[in-house]
Amino acid sequence: MLLVVRFPKKQWKKVNISRFLSKFEKIRASTIIDVPEKELDHVLRVLSRNDCDVKLVKPVKKEVEEKIVSELLKLCQKVRMNEAQPKEIEKFAADAIAKFSLEKLDEEAADILHLGIEFGKEPNLLTLSEIEKECKDFLFG
Repeated sequence: MLLVVRFPKKQWKKVNISRFLSKFEKIRASTIIDVPEKELDHVLRVLSRNDCDVKLVKPVKKEVEEKIVSELLKLCQKVRMNEAQPKEIEKFAADAIAKFSLEKLDEEAADILHLGIEFGKEPNLLTLSEIEKECKDFLFG
């Protein structure tokens, strides 16, 4: 199985993942591109004619995670404005984890959901601010 890995933003996680992955064979690549499906046949023909080695990899869709994190951010803003309770964030995060399972969720999204559960158990403004920051980083880079 071929995997394209994007390292996490946090430096300590990046180092850990790099060490973990070092035991596997790395494949040299000149570039990784995202080609629209309608142009795929043409691009493959051109690359083949020019003796390029090509590996097809299905991109991981983040649509589900983006929707979950977006909803969590909205809920955080409601809590900040006293329109919702901290327990609602905990319930939302726990339900999302139960519905999609941690194996299927992006690690960054899973970490955000865990923060939501922690916040519901022990609400404080620092954790709420951290959740909002992590959500914005996830959604907007």
